[in-house]
Amino acid sequence: MGGKSYYCDYCSCFLKNDINVRKVHNSGLGHKIAKLRYMRRFEEPRKVLEEECKKEPCIRFLSGRYCKFDLCCNSSHFNQKQLERLAKIAEKLEKSQARKSSMKSLNLGNGVALPWIITGRVNNKKICQKIKRLPESLKPINFNRMSNDVTNSEWGRYKKKMLHNN
Repeated sequence: MGGKSYYCDYCSCFLKNDINVRKVHNSGLGHKIAKLRYMRRFEEPRKVLEEECKKEPCIRFLSGRYCKFDLCCNSSHFNQKQLERLAKIAEKLEKSQARKSSMKSLNLGNGVALPWIITGRVNNKKICQKIKRLPESLKPINFNRMSNDVTNSEWGRYKKKMLHNN
């Protein structure tokens, strides 16, 4: 090819590094289908299910023949069994997201979960257990104890005594 070449991630091919060649390639049906196929992996299963249920079945594709429009087709390429499987996947995903959101609500009000505190609910009562035997650096700060230590401290007295004695 000579010179530098451009690699299309969607189509897995090398092109001449020329703006006109890239424009023609990016506007082609093969590139659009490859890009749609790649981007479809990141879509929500519920959204894909809703879109596919609205479409009529593609007679050509479901009869075993080739549909040149692939993902750009105005008809659905999913059969009934595949739609049911997609519905189950979407349902499982929604349940797991609901569980995650309920676990987040069990964390502290400011959204920070402290690693030394186990929270949960038992009989609709919020429980909070502390993990025992943590190193001092990971233990939660007891502000009551700290304020008592600060008020009862004799900071600086030792140095003053030492300075007066010398």
